[in-house]
Amino acid sequence: MGGMRIACPSCGAEYNVPDRLLSGAARTLRCSRCGTDFALPRAEAAAAPPPPAAAPEPAPESAPPPPTAEPPVAPTVTERTPVAQDQSDRALLGAWAASVLVVAGGAAAMLAFRAQLMAAWPPVTRLFAVLGLA
Repeated sequence: MGGMRIACPSCGAEYNVPDRLLSGAARTLRCSRCGTDFALPRAEAAAAPPPPAAAPEPAPESAPPPPTAEPPVAPTVTERTPVAQDQSDRALLGAWAASVLVVAGGAAAMLAFRAQLMAAWPPVTRLFAVLGLA
């Protein structure tokens, strides 16, 4: 399980980032704790080899094995890729288009039914008079 331990520059949350995310093109990560976007260091800067581990001494046969502590669970890292950004941009454009259609439809309905609107709600007569549609 190779990788590098990276801390969020904003809140200090630590993440184990796999080697596959450290190589290749530059990537941006989003901290799952505070939502800050930050860039991963390049693979050349991250290529420091880990120090060699000392061989553990064998435990005496009569002693029970020491309890192992569970490693703390690090928050997840959300990777932002260009494809995800493209899909996000398309969704945003679709939402804008839908909003414009709703507003335009409402305006068209007000014009089509202005006589009924003025009869049902007399204060709207002023709006139509200002627009020259009364």
